[in-house]
Amino acid sequence: MKQIRVFRIFLAIIFFVASVAYLCIGPGVHPMAVVSEKTQIILSSITVTIGATIVWLLITFLFGRIYCATVCPIGSITDFFARLGRKLPRRKKTFSYRRRNHIGLMVLIAYILSLLLGIYTVAFIFGPWNAMRNIAAIVNTDAIKVTWMALGIGAGTGIAVGVLTLLLLIVWSLISGRDFCNTVCPIGYALGAVCYNALMHIEIDPDRCTYCGKCEDVCSAHCIKLTDRYVDDSRCLRCFDCLAICDDDAIHFQINRNIPLTPLFRKRSQAR
Repeated sequence: MKQIRVFRIFLAIIFFVASVAYLCIGPGVHPMAVVSEKTQIILSSITVTIGATIVWLLITFLFGRIYCATVCPIGSITDFFARLGRKLPRRKKTFSYRRRNHIGLMVLIAYILSLLLGIYTVAFIFGPWNAMRNIAAIVNTDAIKVTWMALGIGAGTGIAVGVLTLLLLIVWSLISGRDFCNTVCPIGYALGAVCYNALMHIEIDPDRCTYCGKCEDVCSAHCIKLTDRYVDDSRCLRCFDCLAICDDDAIHFQINRNIPLTPLFRKRSQAR
């Protein structure tokens, strides 16, 4: 089961490199570059990407937010810096459970309203693929020139937005892990609503768990509450870090729910 994390990281690297190649060099660089663009969820181009969007909705309902864990380039950036943030010196605790907030819902509503009203500037800032295009424009202006000029603003604005987006992602991820994907990204929040009761989910076995706290510390999405052995499936990004770090084999990616056979234990103290 722990090998699933290695496979997930492998896919994420492939799609990220392909996305960067597509945006910075062009679609002709490699067939995988075209695949990376065709598999994105882009609501601002829904007439073109409706097929991919429907497929991802189905995959999300079955397996959870696999899109956020493997295909989304913004997700890969936040994942990298979230991991780097865990290694920051003098950081007593890495991540911990946080309650779900409604900021993501408000961003999603604003995102959809902007599309309906024809205010595409919002979509070109907050949509993950469009945000990646703005970041890529730092080294290749052609990635966003046509889009921003069509809005009557100019490519310079897109580049500035790309720089600010990249800086925001880096700082936010270093400090708060992948909270950006659940709080600001409208696609992430929408997929979270779809996978709230996903067929397959992360489950903590109450009879194997010893309350070591490692899974909660490593969860960059802040969705594991160890005291209740609870995983907020709507915010789980399917990074599978918790599966890999559990020494007791108490965390699984499965269909059925676990029923405790023994009373709950108290959390075991552990030197950090």
